[in-house]
Formats: sequence, structure tokens, C-alpha cells
Amino acid sequence: MAVVSCTKVITGEPQRPILPQTAPDYRTEVAPIFDVQTGIEEGPNLNERAQLGRVLFHDRMLSQNGAVSCNSCHHQSHGFAEPRSLSSGLRQELTERNASHLANPGAQFAYFWDGRANDLRTQVTMPVENHVEMGFRNLDDLVVRLEQLDYYPDLFEAAYGQPEPTIDRIQDALSSFLRCLVSCRSKADDAFVEAMPDVWNPWGVLQGDIALTGLSDLELEGFELFHGKAQCANCHGGPHFNGWGLDFADIGLDADTEASTFTPIDAGGGFFGGGWGPTAMKVPSLRNVALTAPYMHDGRFATLDEVIDHYSHGIQDVPTLDPRLRDWNTGGVTGGPDLIDPIIFPGGTTFEDVPPVRLNFTAQERLALKAFLNSLTDYAFVEDPRFSNPFTTP
Repeated sequence: MAVVSCTKVITGEPQRPILPQTAPDYRTEVAPIFDVQTGIEEGPNLNERAQLGRVLFHDRMLSQNGAVSCNSCHHQSHGFAEPRSLSSGLRQELTERNASHLANPGAQFAYFWDGRANDLRTQVTMPVENHVEMGFRNLDDLVVRLEQLDYYPDLFEAAYGQPEPTIDRIQDALSSFLRCLVSCRSKADDAFVEAMPDVWNPWGVLQGDIALTGLSDLELEGFELFHGKAQCANCHGGPHFNGWGLDFADIGLDADTEASTFTPIDAGGGFFGGGWGPTAMKVPSLRNVALTAPYMHDGRFATLDEVIDHYSHGIQDVPTLDPRLRDWNTGGVTGGPDLIDPIIFPGGTTFEDVPPVRLNFTAQERLALKAFLNSLTDYAFVEDPRFSNPFTTP
């Protein structure tokens, strides 16, 4: 068999997916504190659409030369991240950014590190069109490719009542599958549901009004640090620890922003057009964070210890540093940032007058933070067969 595109002939027999006769139920029951954010769109044939999306996600034939799939950069066992700083595209060229992990994409309102997409249906095919990643310059060519693969007509028929692939159906199926990647079954999640099933209220825990009994003493200490002294929740707030899915920040990674490794991409139509500025990156979810190393947009930190080091004493004093990472209690500055005018503050104070925060975590605080972050690992999610690779060879 030869699969033909406008620029490439792939010889040999494409792998076929191995699927159950009936699509499994892709809905995941979650408590109200999570349900308001997961954003699964029901509609007709959700399970069949998600199953088609699963096949598309794992199919290397979605790359122009049949070399890579979405799964090549988003491994389920690593929380749908890749354990490399940068990923290899269809011609072994490296991507410009670390592959973002996938957890509750429906709980987000901006996508990619620079936030250049704010619609999941549009986002899912942008890597397919990227010349480094998957290489289809025209999505019409992808439609032609799928028409030539004999395992797709039945899948499209089950999902949409018609066997023909279209760009809209491809985008809908992939986005339906991603919306079903719901991760809310970690040890910490069980504790949250027991303590506050209806309303996300970490402040009630800090004030002693809510007993978070499902965590160990060390994990509970980490939770309280996360939402208190460590200030992590200032950016990673909400039940998905992702800044409610629309936050961006420059976290002071590089002393010289012009010579940094940010190499900003035009944020285009992102929710905030790229946040505070060209060096601001999307605040990622911390769900399954223990599995998603390396960290940051360029994968510079290999371990959680290195990440904690950065926030403990390594934040660089750059003009574009997010105001939440400046120490408003030193240097005679009080009252915090005036978000209406984030450049000049009462009394003529500017950002440059306020130093970066230096939390200087103790050894015990580091252990507690890591223990809490590890409690966010959803083992059921990373082992769920509904999301696994249906092709015989990964």
C-alpha cells in the first residue's frame, strides 16, 4: 500500500488501531469543585467522537511523513508530557518550546506557552500545521491522507453519521478527546472532595475552619505553604492549580531578558495576547507535576528541587518580572502593586524599586512542598486505557 500526499509518498502498510467494538464511556465523574472547570462538551456521540480523537491523537499518519504523532511529544505515562527539554519533529528538528503536559485541557482558556490560541478546537491542529512538528502546511492535505486510510470511515461514521473526514470533524474529534482527559483522581483530590466537595476553599483550611484530613502531616504542611508563605497559589490558584486557566507571568528566569532563551513567539490571539509582555509565559497546571519533568518553557530544570531553588532564592530582578514575585514588604514599599497602574505606584515607586521575593525555604519546607506536589499525581489518569495508544507499536 502507498499513502500519497502532495509532497510525500509513505510506503508500507500503515498500522491499524486496536479498539473495543463499542466505544467506552469517556465521561469522568467529578465533584462540583472540579466539574465547573472541566468543560466537557456533551453533544451527540461524545464517546464515539472521543474514541476517534484518541486514534487521531496517537496516529503517526497525522504527520506529513508518517514519523510522529501527537503522542510522540505527549506521553501518557509522563502526564502527557515528554521527558525531554525540547521535542523532535517530523524531520528530527527540535521544537522551540518544551512540550506542555495535558491535564484537564477543558479547564483552560489559553493554550501554548505564549497563549497564542484560546480555542481548543483551533489549537488541536496547529501542531499538525507546524513545519517543525508535523508538517501539514494545508489541512486539506490531511483530509486527503485520512481518506486513504481504511480504518477511518467507520470511525467517522460512528462519530458523525458520515464516513468522510473533514477539517471541522478532525478538530472536533481531537478536541473532544482532549476535553475528556480529566485528571481529578489523585490522593490530594480525594482529600479535597472529602473536605470541600462543593466550593474550592483553601483559605478555610488555612484558617482552621476546614479539616483536610486525607493528606499526611507533611503533605498538609506543603498544602498550607503552597497557599500561604510560599505564595505558589498566587499564580497556580484554583482546583486545577493552573491560575484558573488564563494566567501568564514572567517568573524571572533570566537576568538579561534580551539575551534569554525565551525567544518569544508572536502571541497573536492569545487570551491576554501573551500576558504581561513578550517574556510572560502561560502558568501551567501542576497536576501530575511530579511526572512531567523537565520544567519551564525550555525544560531548563530537570527536577522539582531545581524549581523550588528558583522560587526560593533564584528569581532574577528583571523589569518585566511579574509583580506577584516582588517583595512588597521590603525597601519601605507597602500596600502591594496597584494593578490599575502596574508601572508607577503611590509615592513614585516603580517596579525597579521593589526587589524579587526571597523566600529562602528551609529543608523542612522544601520536603513539605515536594510532598504536596507529589500528592497531585493521578495514577489512574496516567494508566487509563481510554487514553492509551491504540496502535500496536507506540
